[in-house]
Amino acid sequence: MEGLGNDFIVFEGSVEVHAELVRKLCDRHFGIGADGVLRVGQEGDFIRMDYWNADGGMAEMCGNGLRCVALYAYDNALVENKSFVVKTAVGDRRVEIGDLISVELGPVTMGEPRDWNGMTFHAVSVGNPHLVTLGKDPRKIDVASIGKALELATPGGTNVGFGSVVGSGINLRVWERGVGETLACGSGMVAAAALAHRLQLTGPAMAIKVPGGHAIVEIEDTTTWLTGPARLVFRGELP
Repeated sequence: MEGLGNDFIVFEGSVEVHAELVRKLCDRHFGIGADGVLRVGQEGDFIRMDYWNADGGMAEMCGNGLRCVALYAYDNALVENKSFVVKTAVGDRRVEIGDLISVELGPVTMGEPRDWNGMTFHAVSVGNPHLVTLGKDPRKIDVASIGKALELATPGGTNVGFGSVVGSGINLRVWERGVGETLACGSGMVAAAALAHRLQLTGPAMAIKVPGGHAIVEIEDTTTWLTGPARLVFRGELP
């Protein structure tokens, strides 16, 4: 499945997932190829989501993955209603199925900024850690070298977002912890939007353009919402 080009291998049920398996499956040359692995399960009346990055590390949240989980659960009759709750590592998150899929990413918290290579990065948590800079055109930034350096320099690793405010929206590229640069990062889009709104650079609702397309982020008083597409690419079986 994919959301804005951020692609995932999805398992259902109690399939045992471990780091070595994730690394093998996500390898784009010797495996299936993906940015990460999602496991979808049921806990009573709720859906459960677990997520692993391509390097095998378990992650707290994945916004694009949450949209894929929502679509998978509805299309495979794990739920009947188009609005339901998904349990994640960082708490319960509401989702709504329509022509696009809206998912709740929860509250955002801000930490202290830090300077790196002449840019100011703000620490932003969307349940998972981000460093976000807003200003320079991300097309002119060496995302790979700076993103990797900041990921390695941060205890536990971090996602790194490079954005510029254009009109009432944001152009964004994201280096994802344990993956590298991806075509889209859902939590990264929310982190950048929340920072731009906090700095009074945008209103509470905005379009975020990433290499894989665009999504809408809405900042509310106590939570945030991400709206965008999700799609089943193919089904298969492991030998």
